[in-house]
Amino acid sequence: MKTSIAAVLLLNIFLLSACVDNRNAHEADTTTLPEAPKDSLGNPKMIMDNDLMHALSGTMAKMDQLEMSGAFDLDFASMMILHHQAAIDMCKIEIAQGRDEQIIAMAQSIQTLQTAQIEQMELFIANYKIPVVKTGMTGNQPILPLIMKSMMNKMNNMAMTGHTDQDFIAMMIPHHRSAVAMAENELRHGKDEELKKLAEQMIVDQNNEIEEFKAWLINHK
Repeated sequence: MKTSIAAVLLLNIFLLSACVDNRNAHEADTTTLPEAPKDSLGNPKMIMDNDLMHALSGTMAKMDQLEMSGAFDLDFASMMILHHQAAIDMCKIEIAQGRDEQIIAMAQSIQTLQTAQIEQMELFIANYKIPVVKTGMTGNQPILPLIMKSMMNKMNNMAMTGHTDQDFIAMMIPHHRSAVAMAENELRHGKDEELKKLAEQMIVDQNNEIEEFKAWLINHK
């Protein structure tokens, strides 16, 4: 039987601290971002009246409905496709509304690269054969959805400034870090060599982009 992400989260929330084995992927950000406003109870609230946040939340809602199969490679590819699509949707907003040429160019590059990677992962899924004898959910299986929950929790503490370039970067840094964490877990737990090579490339590309984003924020304080 398939297990929904919601059920996995409820049963395995205590594993959240273990889902990020590599501290570099989730290190504390050295850049300064605006603090999110609070609701009546003092909790941070997500600013949804923003095109970038709308672009992200639409795809994240689809991801929340995604069911885990118990096959790590398949689940990684399925989840990463939606993760990439969220990045592409945000890139489209930056390209249309951003003003900084460097960041617009980065958004175009990310959109092109991740579109091609989605095609690779869709091909993998189309050719994937789930083993007849399944071992069921492993102790590591909840890691992928928990990484996504961690990312969304970070974004819940983020305020939108109304400056498209800065807001795009502020959202893409934790979004990229969650992709890196997912890819690192594919290297640890996945079995398909081609998919693992793709995960390795994602780690390199997105870590490099994170550093570029952080440098831009430092130079535009």
